[in-house]
Amino acid sequence: MGVHKREREADEFEAKYIKKSSAVMLAVLGVLVGIFVGNAVTMIYVGQRDQRVNMTTQAVPTESPVPHTADPEALASLENAAAADPANADLWIKLGNFCFDHNLPARAVNAYERALELRPTEVNVWSDLGVMYRRTKQFQKAVDAFGHAAALEPDHVTSRFNMGIVYLHDLNDRDSALKVWKEVLAINPDAKSPTGQSVAVMVQELEK
Repeated sequence: MGVHKREREADEFEAKYIKKSSAVMLAVLGVLVGIFVGNAVTMIYVGQRDQRVNMTTQAVPTESPVPHTADPEALASLENAAAADPANADLWIKLGNFCFDHNLPARAVNAYERALELRPTEVNVWSDLGVMYRRTKQFQKAVDAFGHAAALEPDHVTSRFNMGIVYLHDLNDRDSALKVWKEVLAINPDAKSPTGQSVAVMVQELEK
């Protein structure tokens, strides 16, 4: 896949915790909300290799209100290259990464899907595709994509954490979110978000 300037250890999401049944729970989750709200997604920072990193921790909302930032000529060049050599997975991945980085989630989905048809074992492409599915509000597909990444690489912490975000925020499935976050802790008991929030503490608070 090559090293991309945004190889991801910290995929971003806008995320707010789902409503709880008690005011006490809401108060407890207030700390976590501060981590996930504001159109920013925290992702596990565990030093996984070859994953696209967001160095600026900018927002990746499920549906961005801002226009894309892609240079039209650069985008056209990448699209033309992929179209001219459609069996080249690397070109589709490169196009997908460009669209990922420039707020073109639907085009990123298409490019990543084409790449995975050609090379279905690309773990990080599955993980990035999951992020793009979420941004296009295809939440179950996002979970499935993260699941593919985790199945291909059992210690792929980022995909498991992302899966928990989708379960919790988008599918309102707290139990499944807790399950996958406990799997994160089984892999790395000291796992933390880029802001330093302990995943173990997040799990404990959700279990209260």
